[in-house]
Amino acid sequence: MVRIRKVKCDEGRPACCRCISSGRVCDGYGIWGGGGNLFSQRQRLSSANRNLVVPRPPVSPPIIATTIEENRYFEWFTCRTATKLPGTFVSSFWNTLLFQASLNEPAVLHAVLALSSVHKRGAINTDGQDPADIPSDEQGHFTLQQYSKAIRYLQPHFSAKSMASFRVALITCVVFICSDFLRGHFQRAQILLRNGLRILEDMEIACDGGDGILCSKPCREPTDGWIVETFSRLCFQVELFQHAYQHPCLVLQVASTGIAALVFHSINEAWQQMARLLNMIFHLTHQGRQQADCEYISLSHFHALLEHQQRILRNLARWQHTYEAFKQSQQGHRSAEEETCYQLLTVYHTMADIMAATCISTSDESAFDSHTNSFVLLIKQSVILRTIASATSTVRALPGLLTDMSHSVIDMGWIPPLYFAAVKCRVHRIRLQAIRLLESTSHREGIWDAKTAARVARKVMEIEEQDFYKDILVDGADDFPLCSSPHPQHLLLSNLPETFRIRQIEVVLSGNPMDRIFLFCKREEAGMDCRVLLSEYDVHLRRWKDGTCG
Repeated sequence: MVRIRKVKCDEGRPACCRCISSGRVCDGYGIWGGGGNLFSQRQRLSSANRNLVVPRPPVSPPIIATTIEENRYFEWFTCRTATKLPGTFVSSFWNTLLFQASLNEPAVLHAVLALSSVHKRGAINTDGQDPADIPSDEQGHFTLQQYSKAIRYLQPHFSAKSMASFRVALITCVVFICSDFLRGHFQRAQILLRNGLRILEDMEIACDGGDGILCSKPCREPTDGWIVETFSRLCFQVELFQHAYQHPCLVLQVASTGIAALVFHSINEAWQQMARLLNMIFHLTHQGRQQADCEYISLSHFHALLEHQQRILRNLARWQHTYEAFKQSQQGHRSAEEETCYQLLTVYHTMADIMAATCISTSDESAFDSHTNSFVLLIKQSVILRTIASATSTVRALPGLLTDMSHSVIDMGWIPPLYFAAVKCRVHRIRLQAIRLLESTSHREGIWDAKTAARVARKVMEIEEQDFYKDILVDGADDFPLCSSPHPQHLLLSNLPETFRIRQIEVVLSGNPMDRIFLFCKREEAGMDCRVLLSEYDVHLRRWKDGTCG
């Protein structure tokens, strides 16, 4: 029975025909598999505008919400949270599945209400007022109450061990992770992410492919595929955050045919292919670091890594060719949101090219010096991205500890590429512009926080450069317009000596919520690579305290 409309489900597979014909979401199947509006959604997506954000289904207040206050927060979630947090790319998890589950499962509903409360409390008023200064005892109590209810309603699902219960747990887990990211509880969010991956393994949807790679299997039910894709994207951004240093690799690779697409039919297809390539780069970087730690290096093993690297570079070139053809086929008027999608992918491709070309030379920081032109391109592409964003809304840095929740998302944005440029490019003008671009915003992108990324990148630049450029840079050389392009003379400064450079930068976001940032690196001491604490940042005092310890 489709309970909301009191219409009997015809139990057709793989979708209810009555719902397909009316273009509705089939609530009769919900998260238990099948059903949904996948077929009608595909029909809509085959139209001219299939590439970007599809409209979310109209959602009535959940039938299991019992109070006016809960309905009010669910309305905020529907109108504000669910339309902003997913970011720029289409996600059936956010567009369809989460709404279905909220209508049917109390655990999911109360997790959603807690997320809505966190998002609403963090929203910045147009006058820049700090929500923390607004009396919020009632709102904080509401958030805690919804968390407690969600956990209580989850308990029977932990005991049931059925596929439906696993899905409820996973959907709720995603919502909890998003809430923790927004609240700055980064450590707890990563623990929840690892727990969710274990559930996927228990469901036998994902299996250990070895060496830190989790491989998802083809999913019979669309809902399982949407859940896997969401976890894969969360893993992707955490892995990118940890990319600069040696760590246990953790990648969830979404099942595919293994054949690179010759044609992209949507912007989402282009992004999925790019994510797969970046996951391959993460894995190859991990293998390169393992090789660097070995006393004996097999020549055949090195050649295998080299061939893998060349294969990735060829696939990146093929991706770019396919993507340019796709963009040409989509010529015409595009909204700012659409332009953001298109431009964001070009930035990630540039970053991926540099990563792929340097991923085997993990102990040689000078390997990045031959990619200055690519770093310049990345900055130019990011400036275009910022210009597009500024055309539709105010992009600004907020004072103190404030986070711009109105521009925060859970998916990937421009912070990771800018941070990568700031810490890996040693051309002063380029890395400084990347830092200043980061400092011009105050939003979050999942685990990535613009203020934290800028703070760490500026500290790394100060430690590395010291006084090296003091007698070379003329007065006012750093006072360039934020959105200007580097001039050729800016690229002619002497290269920073290898001995000045920091290897394997590791950033630890400590506390729930984050109150300390620890900056580590690898340094050779007594013939051994040691993990060294470079500095510690106190979030509340807003200052670094330098020091070294093992």
